[in-house]
Amino acid sequence: AVVSTQSTGNMTVNGTHSDMTSTTNVVHKYDLFSSGEAAELYSRYQPKLSQRVVDMVLSYSPDKACLVDVGCGSGSSALPFAPHFDRVVGVDYSPAQCQLARERASEIPNVQIHQGSIYSLPVSDGTVSCVIGVMIAQFIDLHQLYREVDRVLKPGGILILHGKSSIIPVKEDQGGPELTNRLVYVKTKLFKGLFHDRTQFNILKYSNLPELYPDPIREEWTETSEGTVSGLVDYCLTWSAALKYCNQHEITFPELRDVISSHITCQDPSLEQTKLRTILDLFAWLSKKPT
Repeated sequence: AVVSTQSTGNMTVNGTHSDMTSTTNVVHKYDLFSSGEAAELYSRYQPKLSQRVVDMVLSYSPDKACLVDVGCGSGSSALPFAPHFDRVVGVDYSPAQCQLARERASEIPNVQIHQGSIYSLPVSDGTVSCVIGVMIAQFIDLHQLYREVDRVLKPGGILILHGKSSIIPVKEDQGGPELTNRLVYVKTKLFKGLFHDRTQFNILKYSNLPELYPDPIREEWTETSEGTVSGLVDYCLTWSAALKYCNQHEITFPELRDVISSHITCQDPSLEQTKLRTILDLFAWLSKKPT
């Protein structure tokens, strides 16, 4: 993922092409997945793309010519669209993530993965039906992305940004609130100050995103999944703060996992096998280019 420190605000797209022509011109604060291990953890333990997002894309796209996934990571948000679009293009700054995506898409001929800047997409003007970005709004310069999206979208084309604001664990023995409190401790105390400073986009469920085109559509919903406490611990390793914590404290991901587990299980490793149900609080924001 590409991260910048510029602030956002209301903007009107005027159709000008951004002058960001190569990754060397982009100011990167950090690469969230600079190691192959971090990329693998994210690919394995982050929740999969919601079918509702797939349905939104298919319902609102003017046609099925080309979809571009910005910040595509390991391909989990791009590959579901391969059966539906003539061409799917994934773009991510992380070489490790792109390598995983290419491996997963190796036998899917209409999927192309590009390592580079999301502010300089490898597609021609006015040729894209849909641009999608999953869990990236808080990490990027939306002004630059909007300019590039406006360049590549055809009339009637859409931008969809998808995210989640919380994950709530519910134990079968009704111990959910206690487990939630421990998860909150990890997020707010253990990782204090390590999350990106624009996480309010997620907290407010994208209701505060600057406008791209008039009358954007925003949807909210919840989904549940079955798992274990162990899976919840692994999920914490996919947070953007986890890599920064490892770098700051000079520890490995397995060592960080032990730290997180000790907080969530109160130093009782046997609790990791406890079954639980998790509730995901999801949302999507859609903007359609005027025809």
